[in-house]
Amino acid sequence: MRLSTLYMFKQSAESMSKRVSDNNDVYLRLTAGKSLLRASDDPKGATDAVKYQDALAKLEMYRSARGDARSAMEHEDHILSSVGNLLTTSLTEKIVSAQNGTWNEDDLHSFGKEIAGIRANLMDLANSRDGNGRYIFSGFKTDAPAFSDDGTYMGGGAVRKQTITDNTEMQVSHLGSEVFGDIFGDLDGAIEELLREPIDEDALKAALSVASEAVRGGIERLGKAQAELGTNMQQLDALDLTGDNLINDTIIKVQNAIGSDYGTMTSLIMDSKMSEYALNASMLVFQSMQKMNLFNK
Repeated sequence: MRLSTLYMFKQSAESMSKRVSDNNDVYLRLTAGKSLLRASDDPKGATDAVKYQDALAKLEMYRSARGDARSAMEHEDHILSSVGNLLTTSLTEKIVSAQNGTWNEDDLHSFGKEIAGIRANLMDLANSRDGNGRYIFSGFKTDAPAFSDDGTYMGGGAVRKQTITDNTEMQVSHLGSEVFGDIFGDLDGAIEELLREPIDEDALKAALSVASEAVRGGIERLGKAQAELGTNMQQLDALDLTGDNLINDTIIKVQNAIGSDYGTMTSLIMDSKMSEYALNASMLVFQSMQKMNLFNK
């Protein structure tokens, strides 16, 4: 009888210990928000989890890269819009007026000073930097201004590109030489003739004609660059849409692999309730066994 009772007590203690262990295990998984805590819990699930987490990290990296690319292109587009305003509003109309021969010498001198100011503004825009201090129109030579004071292009010869998906690069800026060409030198020629005393009408006419052609070419190059930026940003929008869908799908795969999906977590919650009930029952049995007279002697 004594052996039977001792055996029952031992069994009750072992049962309660197992219930405590089971309860702790479920609690740890709930606290971690996943059922997969160790690779030994589910070797295949652990392998899949690593694979999907690597894929997710790469997708998120490319999403961030596309965000950087979009920011760079939007910044350049904003600058090009300012350049366009100077070329079309400030230069084109006034050069045409100056070519008409209706301005007197004082007017022409004033216009020469105005063009000099516009040229300075264009130079500032051509040597713009981004938020990281990199010169936008210098290609990969981002630590040097695109143009020297005399209008000579000093930037690199290769445009900056950003990797936006596997094996896919996108141009994120334009070279200053592609956008501005030799407009600074041509404007300098017009400024020199406009400020000359006395005015040489033939030389002025020729210089204004060259400047007008330079501005026209600048507007065309500007339009081409902005169109390319627009096309690239549309492509980024499409890639973002596809990328976001892939990220969401991969997140679900990761959750399924590590057991953090809704179904598994709901099952864990139910397991925790059942484990709690079983633990309480084991404790009651154990307490009853302790109260037996045999063990109180």
